[in-house]
Amino acid sequence: MSGSVVQAGTVHGGIHLHTNTGYPAVPAQLPASRPYFTDRSRELEILGRLSDGASEQAAVIVISGVGGVGKTSLALAWLHRVVAGFADGQLFADLRGFSAGAPATPGESLGRFLRALGVAPEAVPADLDEQAALFRTLTAERRLIILLDNAASAAQVRPLLPGRGPSVVAVTSRRRLSGLAVDGASFLPLDPLDETGAVELLDRMLGTGRTAAEPQAVRSLTALCGRLPLALCTSAARLATRGHWRIERLVGELADERRRLAVLGEEDLSVQAVFDVTYRDLPQSAARLYRLMSVHPNGWFGLPAATAVAGEGADETARDLDALVDVNLVDAGADGRFRFHDLAHLHARSVADQVEPETAREQAFQRLMDHYLGMAAAADRAIIPDRWHLGRKFDEPPAVPFSGTAEAIGWIEGELPLLRDLIADAHERGAHRDTWEMCEALWGVLTFRKHYAVWVETHEKGLASAVALGDPVAQARMLEALAVAQLNLGDFAAAARLGREALALERDAGHVEGEVAALECLGVAQMAQGDVAHAIETFTRALEASRGVPGDAARSTAMMTRRLGEALVRDGRSEAGAGRLREALVFFTGRGDDYNRARTLGALADALIADGQDAEAGEALAEAGAAAARVGARHSLANIHVAQARLAARHGDPAAERGHLEQAAAVFEELGSYQARAIRERLAELGGP
Repeated sequence: MSGSVVQAGTVHGGIHLHTNTGYPAVPAQLPASRPYFTDRSRELEILGRLSDGASEQAAVIVISGVGGVGKTSLALAWLHRVVAGFADGQLFADLRGFSAGAPATPGESLGRFLRALGVAPEAVPADLDEQAALFRTLTAERRLIILLDNAASAAQVRPLLPGRGPSVVAVTSRRRLSGLAVDGASFLPLDPLDETGAVELLDRMLGTGRTAAEPQAVRSLTALCGRLPLALCTSAARLATRGHWRIERLVGELADERRRLAVLGEEDLSVQAVFDVTYRDLPQSAARLYRLMSVHPNGWFGLPAATAVAGEGADETARDLDALVDVNLVDAGADGRFRFHDLAHLHARSVADQVEPETAREQAFQRLMDHYLGMAAAADRAIIPDRWHLGRKFDEPPAVPFSGTAEAIGWIEGELPLLRDLIADAHERGAHRDTWEMCEALWGVLTFRKHYAVWVETHEKGLASAVALGDPVAQARMLEALAVAQLNLGDFAAAARLGREALALERDAGHVEGEVAALECLGVAQMAQGDVAHAIETFTRALEASRGVPGDAARSTAMMTRRLGEALVRDGRSEAGAGRLREALVFFTGRGDDYNRARTLGALADALIADGQDAEAGEALAEAGAAAARVGARHSLANIHVAQARLAARHGDPAAERGHLEQAAAVFEELGSYQARAIRERLAELGGP
């Protein structure tokens, strides 16, 4: 477990690491308006009236309709018209309610919203109700736009509603979501375009010269597309790249396809017919890419991922993606990423099921998994460079050279919903080694950023996969990760149980590195429960075992020496504890490891204070504070301020004591730590706020 971050009370410091999140003070997440939005003046007028009601209570408006009717385009056009009136920003979430992959959980969306509103990642609560309460608090009385796209149910939406105030919440869904009526929602069912609007859309995409030359064919095309904007845009995009085609040629193809589908009793005939005829006209390599990319869990991807799935060169894959974008089967974003519309994603899967052998689909998924696993391993190595690993990708050269911790954390956090879905898919497909290896690659981000729900969910699947493989070392690794999650969540009894299970597996397997990690986890849990005597025994055993760690035994030994020193200080044996801590400090200083230097110096200061060596303790705390600041260890900084406040109180300096306690309380309150309460009580005694 060395290199991980654990919060388990004041016993061991409760370190939380930060890097600069880079989030703006005012989030601006609203996607751009769609370029060919047409003919929704009546609906825009209705939305304007409904949103005017946002004052004391947020206006919640549900736009519902069939797939491809233009719900998101309408919402974006409306919200961009009124955005200037919402100075506190815009939040956006694709809830993936009808996508090929798993729907977004409310916790996933809330976590993103809270971080965008400035909440430190490790301060995001683990409990969904607490997340929702914090979100309501932060959004109360603010003028925000919130777009919740592609919702599956009222239950998925309800936790994402803001606090009281003049915000506007737009929800799009294929379902009416009448359950939101109790939340004061208004409802706007969206019908397909009328014929005039549908013709106008084709005029804008193809040019009036071309449409005017075949007015009857244009009217037939709008009817065959069901006047659905998605089907119309896909058809027009196909015609736009084939300037020599007459419109009536496409009309004939669609008419034949509609008749075939009607016999088969298919739903969504208009969109299905358009997708089928568009797909059949693709170049062979682009059609293959379309089919194979259907294995992607959520349909948002970049060129490297598509290249991996195709098993071809980047240039060839880029050419095929251009072909898919040209006919509107895939959208290209300004950020260089691509996106399947959810209907196109489902269509691609249905075609792949019919055309591609199961082995080809499994191989495509394996190439996708290999790509993201390599990226995640490279990022994790940049986040915690010295940590030992079991996964195969850690033995290979990094897939990409991340410039540092901040970039690596940013990449994983941006892809975390996808990586979670990949873990679920890999487990379901029986790719068990990939499942737990991806979990291992998330260790650094999860311990630094505290995505508790994802942490537990993914590692429970990782543990199940390791059990299915009969791999005791992998099982132990997953148990250790779950134990650390429970330490951070404050369930020390569960952490101790998981640590003992991991320890038995590691010992039976003769895996010394893992044995040390399991003992460390168990010792931290014991100390957090107040069982210092047993913690000292556990850390002593861990220290003895660490000397047999292959490779970098010195670092493992230093980590366990520090742990033992902390326990001895807690036990009242400050001189013995200080000796251990100084041993560890020499190593961490030589390595330039500011994170562990800060923790070691903070513990050493506790020992010096206990021995009455206040001057030396003050110097150690000043040095610890500088080291903690360099690596952004804010929880460590807060504990350092608490120790400095104790020194100030001993020297009769209430102003200095108050200053340090106020700084500590601010951090603890932001992180949701129980330590804030005691500090606020002391501040009240001092006459502070």
